[in-house]
Parts: sequence; structure tokens; C-alpha cells
Amino acid sequence: MSTPNPPATNSTTSEDRLLCLTILGYRKQGMSEEAYRKHMIEHSAPLTKDLMIKYGILRWTVKCPDRSKIHNPTETRELMYEIMDPQMANIADYDCFSQVVFRNFEDYKKIKDDPWYKEHLVGDHENFADTKRSKMTIGWITQFIDRGVVTEGFEGFPGPK
Repeated sequence: MSTPNPPATNSTTSEDRLLCLTILGYRKQGMSEEAYRKHMIEHSAPLTKDLMIKYGILRWTVKCPDRSKIHNPTETRELMYEIMDPQMANIADYDCFSQVVFRNFEDYKKIKDDPWYKEHLVGDHENFADTKRSKMTIGWITQFIDRGVVTEGFEGFPGPK
């Protein structure tokens, strides 16, 4: 089977890709996985989600040990040993993967500038997260499959403002 020739121009538009902030988090030293999960789901998420909606965030996921979120507890990390091969040999030891998806970088900056965020969320991170070890990255994401179906970009997501 031959590979099709790439298009002459880059066909990716702003509607086809979104920005994604990924936080690779560690729990606060001495905190159990269960206490970390509980704080994230029962305290931090309820405080955060309405603020994210206010500023146009399209998706927020957190890997926590709960079906509505995803977490990286020891129990699931050990599953990696069943699929390890030379290309998948370095297992991440992060306790949490959080992803915030948005179209416009300015939208996320508005969250960080919001007085409510500064008053309620900045200090809360110190209650459960090891902010000195946690890492962040931001980049474009492009969607190819959604719910088992091949897609073209982010069909169904709100368009640019």
C-alpha cells in the first residue's frame, strides 16, 4: 500500500487544532494516593470548573483514581509492564496528568489573572500538590479519532470567538 502524497499546503486551520496545557503533577510529600484523589475530586475540581467555563475552556481532564477523571495510581502504573517494549520502556512516575484545552491562550491567562483564582486556588495547590516537582507543557493538539470515529479536527467544539 502506498502512502498518499501530502497536500501542497498545510491544511490545518485554527478550527482543526486547539491549545492544550498539560500538567504532570506529583502529590504533596506524605499524602496518600487516596487523600490526593479525594482532594482533587471533592475539593479542587469543584472550585475550578466554573472559573474555567467562565473563560471559555473547552475541556479539562485530570487523571485521578475515579472514573470521571483519570489518575495514575500505583495500581494502574503497573499495567505498563504488560505493554512494555523497547519503544515504551520509560514509565512516568507522575501522580496526576491534568489537561486544559482551549482555543485562545488569552482565555487561560484570564483565569490566572482572575482575583477569585488568586484568592481560592493558588493557595489550594499547596494543600495537595508538590508544586516544586510538578512539570507543565503547552502545545497544539489535533484530533484524529473521537469516540471510536475518525474525525476532521474538533467537530462539535465551539468555534473561535
